Amino acid sequence: MTVTHPHHPLYGQRLPLVRVRRGRDPDLIIRLPDGYHAAIAASLTDYAGSVLVDPDAAEPPLLLLEGLWHMAQWIAQQHHLEGAQEI
Repeated sequence: MTVTHPHHPLYGQRLPLVRVRRGRDPDLIIRLPDGYHAAIAASLTDYAGSVLVDPDAAEPPLLLLEGLWHMAQWIAQQHHLEGAQEI
């Protein structure tokens, strides 16, 4: 399957599909170039048979994926620190 969302970091890459997690917008488990597995929403790919995102109509992302990753790490760290203080 190919990543078709223009703002996804793997945009345009064809990646092997490992399995599908069912749901309203199923997650596709893919194998990354480094061998690791990752989940991606089927709507961001050509899995459904057609491109669901018009690159010309898509608005630019509000945050870079790297920034979201740093925020998630910080939140997890804060949660861990709060748990350690309660002990």
